[in-house]
Amino acid sequence: MVKTITKIIFFVSIFFVSLQILFAQPNYIKMQISPLNRTTIFFDELPTEFNSYLSQDKTILSIVVNNANSKVRSDSIVSDGIIKKVELKKFSNHLEFNLYLKSPRGFTITPLEFSRALMIEVFDWNSLTPAEDNYRMGQLSINNNLAVARNYFKKSFDESIANAGYFLGYLYLKANMPQLALETLEKAERFGCNIPDIYAALAQTYYLFNDKKNYEKYKNQFYAVQKDVSFKFIEIIPELKDSILKEYSNIFEITEEKVIDTTSPKVDTAKKVTPIVINETPIENKTERFSIVEKVLIFLVASILVTTILLISLYLKWKKEKRLLEIKQKFETELVRQRRKSISNKLAAETYKKAEEATKTEKAPEKSSEQTLNPEIINLAEQIIDSKRAEVNKEKNDLEKITTKSAKIPPRIEVAMQIQKEQAELIKRKIDKLEVAEIPLEKEKLEELAKNLGINKTSLLAKKNIEAIESNKELHKKLFEKFFPQKDE
Repeated sequence: MVKTITKIIFFVSIFFVSLQILFAQPNYIKMQISPLNRTTIFFDELPTEFNSYLSQDKTILSIVVNNANSKVRSDSIVSDGIIKKVELKKFSNHLEFNLYLKSPRGFTITPLEFSRALMIEVFDWNSLTPAEDNYRMGQLSINNNLAVARNYFKKSFDESIANAGYFLGYLYLKANMPQLALETLEKAERFGCNIPDIYAALAQTYYLFNDKKNYEKYKNQFYAVQKDVSFKFIEIIPELKDSILKEYSNIFEITEEKVIDTTSPKVDTAKKVTPIVINETPIENKTERFSIVEKVLIFLVASILVTTILLISLYLKWKKEKRLLEIKQKFETELVRQRRKSISNKLAAETYKKAEEATKTEKAPEKSSEQTLNPEIINLAEQIIDSKRAEVNKEKNDLEKITTKSAKIPPRIEVAMQIQKEQAELIKRKIDKLEVAEIPLEKEKLEELAKNLGINKTSLLAKKNIEAIESNKELHKKLFEKFFPQKDE
């Protein structure tokens, strides 16, 4: 039973841990402004569901990260650059970050997989060079179409935009093209890339080439810049190679024309009455990801299902053990009953045997006592008792006569007479209570009884001797000849 419960608890624990991993929420760690036009927001896991909103005057940028959590309810940082202040507000199921700008700006939000962070950069669309414009378009495309994003980054990097080299090398590394990734990342480092994740990308690339020295070097550089952020390898997906290297020349040209039209200096975006809304969530993620309500429902259904299975298994186990226990108790009860039955039969037989023996031994003395009881002794005892009663009555009458005749008796004599009277009464009561069956047969016991009743021992012995002499004719003849000698004629 204990082993079964332990196994069930183990599997339930694994199930709930799996659910927590499946529905794990990114937790906010910190945010920083560096350089002055960039804000980086760090999490323990990279957020995949977020939306961004720009105010009508383009001076307040709001970023909502869904299904995220924070240990603090609010947080804020300030700077002297274009980004004046960044505030965090915690809600029940999402986090909101508000960036306050000094002047109207456009923006991009790019996930950094190594740092597990969102990088927000603000810029002026009207002052961008073509190379910078390709770089920004690559950042906007990286969440939707990797092939388009690679083309933009490649064009921008060819025109010496160092940060575009990081994202291009990151895409090569992600698609399992380490040689192209190493060449691109090293070149981006020489150009002066200021995105810290370039050190982590170089560390993982050197690790793939088994270059431990450079791996440790760039890993330490990453720690030195990012400090509290831990270093983790990113997942490499070889299947991305075809999609990244696809040629979208026609699409790219059409997209480029649209970008030129929308980013033309002739368009004054500040005069628009509707806010610019850029959804940074991947399109495929919208169809694959669950909403918070769906996750809660799935979790509840799974929990109820697991609990039901657990309860049913425990009930079946309990029922089985109860049945076995009942069988065991029934067997033990029957065994005890049979033992008691056999013991009681044996005891009854022994008791009956002992009772028969006791009855035989008890009946034997009664017969012997009846046989040894002499009628002459009984008559003698009755005569003695009657004579003693007569003597006591005579003494009592004499005492009454004396007391009546003498009007004045001395005190001592009166006391003695009273004592004698009480003794006579006591002896009389004893004699009256005496039964023939209580008269002992042994000589010593008869003498003791006579003594207790106040009967004269001498008279009893004399009477007994006389009877013995009368029964013994030879002794009687000798005594007669002794006391009555015959005279010689």
